[in-house]
Amino acid sequence: MTKQRQQRLFILTFLGPPLALYALFVLLPAVNAFRYSLLRWDGLGAPEWVGLGNFRKLLSGSSDFLSAIGHNLFLTFVPGVLILVLALFFAYMVHQRIWGARLFRVAFFFPNVISSVAIALLWVLIYSTTDVGLLNNLLKALGQKEPIAFTESSRLLWAIVPMSVWTATGFFMVLFLAAMENIPETYYEAAKLDGATSGRQFWHITLPLMWDVLTIGIIFLVVGGLKFFDAIWVMENGRPSPATHTMSTLMYSKVFEQYDVGHGTAIAVLLFLLVLAATLVSLRLLRRERIEY
Repeated sequence: MTKQRQQRLFILTFLGPPLALYALFVLLPAVNAFRYSLLRWDGLGAPEWVGLGNFRKLLSGSSDFLSAIGHNLFLTFVPGVLILVLALFFAYMVHQRIWGARLFRVAFFFPNVISSVAIALLWVLIYSTTDVGLLNNLLKALGQKEPIAFTESSRLLWAIVPMSVWTATGFFMVLFLAAMENIPETYYEAAKLDGATSGRQFWHITLPLMWDVLTIGIIFLVVGGLKFFDAIWVMENGRPSPATHTMSTLMYSKVFEQYDVGHGTAIAVLLFLLVLAATLVSLRLLRRERIEY
């Protein structure tokens, strides 16, 4: 046996089992999802071929799918802009070696080590209209007479915004901080000698040299917003309404509550295509000439 053949056999021995498992548990279910999306099926009886009928019904005006997309876009851009701005601000401040910088790193990142379901339950308590509701107690102390039901369907999307900002800002702060700390200090020293202010240093040195990492952060936010599920499901007690449904909660509801596998998998296919398109568009719009340093 030749050395090249031995190398191929060695690689196949180590890569073969994980590739087989990936094909069995990821690729095969994904292919089946595309097939199921063309059927009318309750998951138990005989499936019926309907072609693109499920997609046409989802994209019709009578479906909850279009409003669910709107909710996903809201949860992508409204918290996303706040998260980016705050994460950049805090990362830059910590990078400037302010007092307590190490403590801030741990404090801001802490929400990311907590389960997303636990975070949703925590904010349900914060928004509660009972005596344990921190926010309503604060408003009461400020003169508000009646408690506000922040988690009712008509207000829930806005109530999720501060929760998302509190949860995600620390992760992106650490991500951006790592990029900032890789920038050579000589650039900042040269800028100071030229009389550049801190703001000019940020716009003309920090931001361009961390643009690749910023692009990755934006893509994370877009994908996370399009796949939003946990908080809606928990805060609505597993019964989201048309006013709060996202694509993921609508997909889950169709498959596991209404036993409409065809529509549920059609939503999954459209969600996959939207995430793929959003990622490619983001990469295209944010693409810049790479700066070497």
